[in-house]
Parts: sequence; C-alpha cells; structure tokens
Amino acid sequence: MTLELADRSITSPVGIAEDVYVKVGAFHFPADFVVVDIDTDPRVPLILGRSFLKTGKALIDVFEEVDAFLAVEDEPTSSDYYQPYLDP
Repeated sequence: MTLELADRSITSPVGIAEDVYVKVGAFHFPADFVVVDIDTDPRVPLILGRSFLKTGKALIDVFEEVDAFLAVEDEPTSSDYYQPYLDP
C-alpha cells in the first residue's frame, strides 16, 4: 500500500492499528488507523487534543453515504432511523 499525503509526498505505512476504540462525545467506536513514519518539520506545530479534521478545516459530506457511515456493531443501520441527519 502506498499513501499520498496532503503535501503530495508518497509514503508506505509502517503498520495498521486495528480496533482502536475512539471516543466521540459519549460514544465509543472501533476504528482502524494506518501508521506512517514521516519526517517532521519543526516549524509546523503538532496540535494535540484537537480534531485533525477540524484543524485541517475539512468538510465531509456524509449525507449521500449515510448507510455506509453509520453502523452499530458492524451492521449497517437504516437511514430511516437517522432522519434528523439527512439533508431534505
């Protein structure tokens, strides 16, 4: 597997951390993480305790793929149950 990073550099993963429990609000979700070893730039600060998606100002539209995004115990959940999350 090769990865293209945000700065357009190419790297290979060192490993994969599977089933790491991530706390989001009051909920815990298992997630897999790809571990990479990259050179760091001391001029770019590492901000701990802050969402990396918020730091990068990422916007993710999950309304089209809500069934794939929301799952409980590895079972896809019907989007009918999550109507408040859908864009009319």
